[in-house]
Amino acid sequence: MRLNPFGVTFLGPMPSEDLLLFRRVLYPMVAWVNRQKRFLPNWEVEKIVYVPLRELLNPESYACYRLHFKGAGKNGEEGYVQDFPCFRHQNEREREVLWGATFRIVTSFLETVFGFSAPSMDSLPVITNTLNERYLNGSQ
Repeated sequence: MRLNPFGVTFLGPMPSEDLLLFRRVLYPMVAWVNRQKRFLPNWEVEKIVYVPLRELLNPESYACYRLHFKGAGKNGEEGYVQDFPCFRHQNEREREVLWGATFRIVTSFLETVFGFSAPSMDSLPVITNTLNERYLNGSQ
């Protein structure tokens, strides 16, 4: 992301995060970035999403993400559906849904630093999406 090493203060590591759909482990780190405003995505970072902290701490921004997986299912069936907790972000330029490992890392940070827990999925509105085999095999 072309971080300026002189403008980064390392604050510490977070718990490792096992990816559920792929055989990988993420090792998140927390850092304070001074003054830098421009970041460049790379092969590890698809895009940069700026989310105000007050939005992350707003229980109304959370939802249940109902994903329809197309293709080979868990037990050989043709596709399946699974629910995940998620965070919804929208501003005048973009609309994003944070879910999966990104969601778990962000909510772990919020709980550690602010004692904030995302609401239970049972009480949240449901939004839906479909993922195809390209996503599941890592080519999307």
